[in-house]
Amino acid sequence: MSIDHRFYMDTPATRQALRDVLVEAGIGFEARPDMLDRGRLPDLSLAASPATSVTILSVRDQSRRSDNGVVATLSVSFGDRRLYLDDPDTPFDFDEETTRGIIALLRAFPDADAYWEAYDAARPVLLRRAGRLVLSERLAKDGERWDAEQPSYLPLVDLPYTVEPLGPWSNIEVGERELRFRAQPNAAKVAD
Repeated sequence: MSIDHRFYMDTPATRQALRDVLVEAGIGFEARPDMLDRGRLPDLSLAASPATSVTILSVRDQSRRSDNGVVATLSVSFGDRRLYLDDPDTPFDFDEETTRGIIALLRAFPDADAYWEAYDAARPVLLRRAGRLVLSERLAKDGERWDAEQPSYLPLVDLPYTVEPLGPWSNIEVGERELRFRAQPNAAKVAD
C-alpha cells in the first residue's frame, strides 16, 4: 500500500512551474522528464528525492470536487518512496519534504486557493481560500502533525495561519452552469 499526500491548487500556473518551485526550493527534489499523453494517461510533470516522488497533473474532470470551496486546476501528489527501509536515519524525510514542498508552493503562488489531504485523502491537513491559511485543528493536538506541544512540522509553516476545524470534505457534483462559468472566467454573469 502506498502512502500519498495530495495537494490541490487553483492557479493558472503550469505543471512545470510548480515542479520548478519544488526543485528550486532546496528541499532535495530533482526534476524528472515530463511524461506526455500516452492514450488514456494524462500529461505529468515529475520530480523526486530519495525519500519522495512528486507527480503533478492538470485536473481534467471538473464535474466533481471536494466540498471546501476550492476548484483545483492542478494536483500534486507526494509519494513515500520508503527510504527509511534502507536508511534508518531517514524516518521523517518524506513527511518533512512534503510539508516543505507544500509551503514552498503556497509561498510561490500567494493568490492560489489550495488544500492538502494526507494519507490517501483521509485527512484534511490545510486549506487556503482567499489568502487565508487554515491548519487542521484535529492535527494540532495529541502528537499529530501541527501539535505545538510535541515535535511537529509546525515550525516549517512560515506563513500566517490559523488553526480551525477542517473537513472531512465530501465530494460534490459541480453543476453545468458552474462548469461553463469556470471555462469562461471573464464572462459576465447572466441572471437566472
